[in-house]
Amino acid sequence: MKKGSLAASGMTVLCVLLMGSVAYGFDPADLNRLVATGECARCDLSGANLSGLVLNGKDLVGANLSGANLAGANLSGTDVNGANLAGANLNGAVLKGTDLSGTDLTGTDLSGTDLTGTDFSGAKLDNASWTDGQTCSPGSIETCNQ
Repeated sequence: MKKGSLAASGMTVLCVLLMGSVAYGFDPADLNRLVATGECARCDLSGANLSGLVLNGKDLVGANLSGANLAGANLSGTDVNGANLAGANLNGAVLKGTDLSGTDLTGTDLSGTDLTGTDFSGAKLDNASWTDGQTCSPGSIETCNQ
């Protein structure tokens, strides 16, 4: 990694930490663990600003990402099986090949999201905003029912 990009990554993490710890209450130690190891299973990143971050291939199984801002983030191949993404902003995120099975996506904004090859088996989609502008009806699981 180039020196400039390392500094930019460090500044991004610092900004996320400062914004998150003041306004949202997620656990900064969990964010540090995610950045350092790429693994953060069952961690608390609720309300964290993770917009635009490259998180592809990370382990976020069972993580609490409720209300997190993941707009424009790259989550390709990330395992978020059983994670709580209720109310998360995934607008413009890349979710190619992501395992969302058993994930709570209640009220999640999926508009503009690349969902190619994404597994929604058992995912809760109540009131999720879908890529074509429709909103899933209450009780939608695996597919967006109208």
